[in-house]
Amino acid sequence: MQDKNIRFSNFSYTKNKYYFIFISELKAYGVGHFFKEAISKALYIPIEDIEFITIAPDVFEQYNYENLIIMTKNKERENKRTPLDEFIYEISHSKYIDTLIDEILQNQDELYLYMFESNKFMTLNKKKNVILVGPSSDVVTLLSNKISLYEIFSSVVPMAKYYIAKSYNQLIKLSSNLFKTYDKIFISLEKSAAGANSIIASSINDIEKKFQSYKNGIFLITQFIEHVIDPTTLGVVINEKDVFVAGIADQRIEQTSFRGSTYPTRASKNAQKEIIRQTRIIGRKMAKLGYRGIFGCDFIVTKDDKVYFIETNPRKQGTTMEFCCALKTQLPKGSPNLPEIEFYAVTENAKAPRCKEPDFFKTNIYWSTYNEKISSRLLTYGYLPQQRGELEMFEAVAKNKLKKEYMILEHIGQDFFVNEGSFLGRVIATGQNYQDVEQGIQMGRKMIEFTIKELV
Repeated sequence: MQDKNIRFSNFSYTKNKYYFIFISELKAYGVGHFFKEAISKALYIPIEDIEFITIAPDVFEQYNYENLIIMTKNKERENKRTPLDEFIYEISHSKYIDTLIDEILQNQDELYLYMFESNKFMTLNKKKNVILVGPSSDVVTLLSNKISLYEIFSSVVPMAKYYIAKSYNQLIKLSSNLFKTYDKIFISLEKSAAGANSIIASSINDIEKKFQSYKNGIFLITQFIEHVIDPTTLGVVINEKDVFVAGIADQRIEQTSFRGSTYPTRASKNAQKEIIRQTRIIGRKMAKLGYRGIFGCDFIVTKDDKVYFIETNPRKQGTTMEFCCALKTQLPKGSPNLPEIEFYAVTENAKAPRCKEPDFFKTNIYWSTYNEKISSRLLTYGYLPQQRGELEMFEAVAKNKLKKEYMILEHIGQDFFVNEGSFLGRVIATGQNYQDVEQGIQMGRKMIEFTIKELV
């Protein structure tokens, strides 16, 4: 029984395999392999006996992924992705997925559900013996709200002074007063991811252009703090005492839009220590609210080395796969990976066996990512090969088999319409220094540019 909202599927069930379901965008597909490794170790199941089904919303020309189900109403050659809430709702109410779960549970005692981001519309875990490995959707919703975030964390770590406007008119009035004190202010709708609904404003005109259609919006307003670096951390909230930190990268921010990250951070050693300290404080605060699992934190560092917390990301971040690959090369053999640490945090409220953090001030690899987004509607007229083996690329550079390397992932394909602000492809570069990875990013971006042309 096929579902009308399934655009693509190459999955076929094998009774003698142990399955879990991974719900994610394809940018994190590789994280499923790390969770597979985690399940193998935790449950003492040979890794070759484990398979995972990925359910994703990405609309591509072709898919070089195993056991993949693409769930979307979009049947056109256009990269219009289903909004997250709608995507999760469709999965939860799919008779095909429901029947598939029942079939799997006839041959294994439980079915783990692993998600890129927990969501309130997910109901599959209410079925008997379906176990969600991740944070509660209630606390994710709370921490995803910009206003709640400032109310929760501004008393425990340094943050910019903030104000709340409960309507567009109040936003204009408050901003007019703030411009008497500040040259620039930061404004965001209470729900905004990757900077999509936020701006750095220098005038009321800037605000009107961005937000005049949001008459009943609720807005967060903060002082804009001039800074030189935008570091981000990734880690795992284990419990109210233990917070695992995987490392610090620097975000690529264009205006307020996130475009990627570069590792390791360029922050000073003192700033790095403060960033790690604040990450642990934030993680413990999240734990008290009931959060368990992978999370990220965004910061800024000023020219005089002051660190300010910006926000927490209560989910896996776009660079979770890269952090997983880097840790694989940095930690002793047998150390748990990020999904394994998350598994024990959620299921046992405890550290995974042999849990060990990396040396934050020493690395055997540099890496960088760039998300190619489009500023105007375009048509692709070329395609790029569906590359695989990101972990292999990391290991080759970390072990000095290669000096540097880059790859392009998730390119949409040929003869596809790409909408303004949409994602076209992602470049990942590895090397032995910042110059190596920046060269890789620029080479990858040039290759992507060869596949597009503007619409007249």
